[in-house]
Amino acid sequence: MTKTEPWFKPMLDQLVAKMINIGAISGVAVDANPAWGVEDQLLIAKVWDSSNKSQFIWAITGDLAVTDHIPGNLAVTPRDAARHFSYKWQMDADRLAEMANADSQVANTRANIEAQSKKIIQLAESLYAMTEQEEAWK
Repeated sequence: MTKTEPWFKPMLDQLVAKMINIGAISGVAVDANPAWGVEDQLLIAKVWDSSNKSQFIWAITGDLAVTDHIPGNLAVTPRDAARHFSYKWQMDADRLAEMANADSQVANTRANIEAQSKKIIQLAESLYAMTEQEEAWK
């Protein structure tokens, strides 16, 4: 992916704004570089405070993803980051499923939580399948 590809610019801008909004990254100036993506559907980027580029986060967004982030030291490449996000989402989905099964949940809340858990699992499995496609990462 090159920086001249226009499709990722709006996604990257929204991703940076979200990371700032949730407090995942802070600073007077924030920079980001797209690292890998599927046009108009998925973007993995490095995001950092301009004054400390070595302390970056990996962030992901798009229709094929849950907008999320992990510390930069958890992955060396965008592909490694994608694998980590996939695993993280599986764990998140498991926690949601446990919540749905709690006795204190009312039926409509339980159904909503179960639906969210299933969606996260689907996204995780889809992302992991992408990491297994050699051609996609060249």
